[in-house]
Amino acid sequence: MLAKAETKERRQKKLEQFFREAYALTFGLRPGERRRRSEDNDTGEVVTVMRTSLSKSEFASALGMRPDAVFVKKMFNIVDKDGDGRISFQEFLDTVLLFSRGKTEDKLRIIFDMCDKDSNGVIDKEELSEMLRSLVEIARTTSLSDDHVTELIDGMFQDAGLERKDYLTYSDFKLMMKEYKGDFVAIGLDCKGAKQNFLDTSTNVARMTSFHIDQLPPEDSKSWTRKQWDAISTFLEENRQNIFYLFMFYVVTIGLFIERFIHYSFMAEHTDLRHIMGVGIAITRGSAAALSFCYSLLLLTMSRNLLTKLKEFSIQQYIPLDTHIQFHKIAACTALFFSVLHTVGHIVNFYHVSTQPIAHLRCLTSEISFPSDARPTISYWLFRTVTGLTGILLFVVMTIIFVFAHPTIRQKAYKFFWSTHSLYMLLYTLCLIHGLARITGSPRFWIFFTGPAIIYALDKVVSLRTKYMALDIIETELLPSDVLKIKFYRPPNLKYLSGQWVRLACTVFRSNEFHSFTLTSAPHENFLSCHIKAQGPWTWKLRNYFDPCNYSPEDQHPKIRIEGPFGGGNQDWYKFEVAVMVGGGIGVTPYASMLNDLVFGTSTNRYSGVACKKVYFLWICPSHKHFEWFIDVLRDVERKDVTDVLEIHIFITQFFHKFDLRTTMLYICENHFQRLSKKSIFTGLKAINHFGRPDMTSFLKFVQKKHSYVSKIGVFSCGPRPLTKSVMSACDEVNKGRRLPYFIHHFENFG
Repeated sequence: MLAKAETKERRQKKLEQFFREAYALTFGLRPGERRRRSEDNDTGEVVTVMRTSLSKSEFASALGMRPDAVFVKKMFNIVDKDGDGRISFQEFLDTVLLFSRGKTEDKLRIIFDMCDKDSNGVIDKEELSEMLRSLVEIARTTSLSDDHVTELIDGMFQDAGLERKDYLTYSDFKLMMKEYKGDFVAIGLDCKGAKQNFLDTSTNVARMTSFHIDQLPPEDSKSWTRKQWDAISTFLEENRQNIFYLFMFYVVTIGLFIERFIHYSFMAEHTDLRHIMGVGIAITRGSAAALSFCYSLLLLTMSRNLLTKLKEFSIQQYIPLDTHIQFHKIAACTALFFSVLHTVGHIVNFYHVSTQPIAHLRCLTSEISFPSDARPTISYWLFRTVTGLTGILLFVVMTIIFVFAHPTIRQKAYKFFWSTHSLYMLLYTLCLIHGLARITGSPRFWIFFTGPAIIYALDKVVSLRTKYMALDIIETELLPSDVLKIKFYRPPNLKYLSGQWVRLACTVFRSNEFHSFTLTSAPHENFLSCHIKAQGPWTWKLRNYFDPCNYSPEDQHPKIRIEGPFGGGNQDWYKFEVAVMVGGGIGVTPYASMLNDLVFGTSTNRYSGVACKKVYFLWICPSHKHFEWFIDVLRDVERKDVTDVLEIHIFITQFFHKFDLRTTMLYICENHFQRLSKKSIFTGLKAINHFGRPDMTSFLKFVQKKHSYVSKIGVFSCGPRPLTKSVMSACDEVNKGRRLPYFIHHFENFG
């Protein structure tokens, strides 16, 4: 009996087999896929599936919903044709076949029967209201009031010419759904819980009918060579500044290496260094010049105040300031390569030196005295000379800095990353001391270091004006999805642009531990604010400290310290006549400031002389529920947007497939409500809601066609790396068409 008992694991395997078999019979197996066989024969497997039936809770789990959801109850009753309280395999298969291959009228009948609660053949307004509320429940939003429901239902009746009726017959229902008939062609069931998608399509790109993307004129047929040439030309045009400066960087770096290599190989024969140390001396001196240049250049890439100031001048058109972090990493990795080369070369040099007679070594340098006639070993050169000791310390410090700068460690242990990066002062000090022994020549590191060091020091002095100023916290608020809003005092004479960021520290923790956050307050407001999502150890500590259950403003008086503000990749939005902004996840924070600044400026004519005339904002989020605070921001922005400069589109990604029955019904309700009240049924905003990911390429083509009178359009994206990468790919794809306007992409990665 125990052997035949059905455990949870066995039941799960049966259900997996149930849905897999239903999918295989509906659409056939995927290319290359074979049916999984059990230990029993084929007949036994089929019998097992045919005998399996679903309970209401298992059906709800397959749909990714709760068993008590109204939609689940209604759908279960429709599928369970014999009314025995369970769904047989044949009943489930009949339903998914009807959705995938059935007639549109049959699909409409299912929806009608779902709404017809008492099965009397008509749908009254109360039954329709219950269905609408169940859809809103699915969307996890509470913005739909009783008045909204009544308004929507009355509007749907009126649009269909049925305003005098209080109920719908099936014929009336078909008339009401007539304009959406095409949307029911491909609907199905997205069984998230069962990891099966009973739909005819594998994509989940949102319906974007509101963009009115017309078919563009067909392009002339291009040969493979022409297409490749266009792709290369587009890449070079988009990255010409980065390529130029990267080329110049490596020309200078390799040039310094070659100059020193030639000097010590052929031009310094009179010093006898090459005869004593071999070719290693040329390699070490060449790599020393190259790494000195690279390490010194790192200081300029981190002079944030200088970079922010340069963005205000026209010179920023010729220098890719937004990519200073990427260039910092490239220069650091190049310095690492030459440092390893320099280290290996010196170990070989010291080995050669340790084999030389003492008389030769006395001619080598006058800076070192040997106490006896005993030949010094390699350990003497490594541990008893300034050059050797500082070299070992430099290698250790460099290794620590690079190991803790790895992205994985930086994300999970930011405190250690920042602490080890603070060793840069020790690194540069050791570099200055390293050459003082003059074993192979006069020290040269200071030649490269002095200029960048002075600029970096002055840049740090500028940061001191706000770094040690303790700012009072005005207000804190704990928001959904572990987002903390901090509103604090704005220092006098502090000027900044929307889209800029600060480095922020809290005095209740380590007061010298700063983290980077975008300012969400607009420049015209008399306070500063940041929205901080709890992700790492420090942000979680901050979130828990300001939790209303723990925090008492009357008893506790924490302060905020900031460095900055510093220039971000999004701050140049106002320089474009047309701009596209894309925010995803917590990456929407810069746009809280930018959109507020935009509508304030246009409504008060503050930006009358600035280029920006139209902005498209695309917000990509898993669910409205997690970002209610941002909906409030958008609501305020829409209220202030008197010149209609802003067009907002919201994309809900963590929902059911775009052709799922639930999504289609929500789409129809949203469309109706937008037409009636000019606002969303889910958010109350004028912004249009879409279900699924945006087709960025199609959208950019729509913008390109609509604004063909401009020469360039700014595209600004902020969020997780996959998001910014997809936006960049879309810009590249559209720019390959060689049509104006041209899309210029600026981005920042969050999370």
